[in-house]
Amino acid sequence: MLINGSSTLTSYPQPKIFEEAYRGLDFMMIIDLVMTRDALFADVVLPSATYYEMNSYQRYPDYVRLRRRVIEPVGQSKNCVMIMAELANRLGYGHLYPQSEEELIEKAFAGSPGLLEALQNSTDGVKIPVAERRYKKYELGLLRRDKKPGFPTPSGKMEIASSLMAKHGYDALPVYTEPAEGPLQDPELYREFPLVLNTGARIQSTFRSQHLNVPGLVKLQEKPLTLINPIDAAERNIRDGDRVAVSTRRGRVFFYANVTEKVLPGQAEVNMGGGNPTQVEAWRQANVNTLTDFSNRDPVSGFPVFKALLCRIEKA
Repeated sequence: MLINGSSTLTSYPQPKIFEEAYRGLDFMMIIDLVMTRDALFADVVLPSATYYEMNSYQRYPDYVRLRRRVIEPVGQSKNCVMIMAELANRLGYGHLYPQSEEELIEKAFAGSPGLLEALQNSTDGVKIPVAERRYKKYELGLLRRDKKPGFPTPSGKMEIASSLMAKHGYDALPVYTEPAEGPLQDPELYREFPLVLNTGARIQSTFRSQHLNVPGLVKLQEKPLTLINPIDAAERNIRDGDRVAVSTRRGRVFFYANVTEKVLPGQAEVNMGGGNPTQVEAWRQANVNTLTDFSNRDPVSGFPVFKALLCRIEKA
């Protein structure tokens, strides 16, 4: 298995399931900027370079620029694209991949050699023309592959009832389904875990599990929080800043209470992102996905349910 720039064990429900799978692999390699928890199970860990250590490019809707290296790669770190290219090379497929950053950039702009030359002679980037905005594309045959007027649907119409969903055996119209783990669907479990658990809301100092090892960003929020309504907090003798235990039938994790009316009574919002070994201690011990459910998934997409679960919160 190869994992490139991803922290599975902090991103998916019930990480113990993945840890057990990792132990059974014949080989596992990690490419990343930092030592993630996944890396602890790997046979080989290759350090990826940051954007400051590589040459690349950046496109915007009306602007493009070269991203020039600021410092040389630290230690043995390397552009992760070049790591993949070297791997392809050793497997006999190197001719299909650019083998240098310069070759990668040339390939990206192969269709616009004049633009590449302009970029190489510019320190600030180059403005590029933007296509004229066109309205009512459905009337002009601009949305469908067959160029006929209409929408890119089987009927050619804007479908409220999805014929594609119906073709694959699903309801053609959206249908409300009560959460599998909720007060109405499982009242007995609700008596034991009387709060609705939501996870995954973004906070300003992190991007998922990233940056929780950067002191300047950790200062913005040093501890993982559980947002709880004042009514629910008072019933549990919980004050703002208290260390609390959040439990589901899958496990228990410790957070710190943020007593706020930003969440409704009967609900809790718990920070995600903790669980990696390079993070500060409080975050390192707070992997919210210990509480979420691997088997509770959307029946169409298979995406895990990270919200609308049931939990119990107690003062630690």
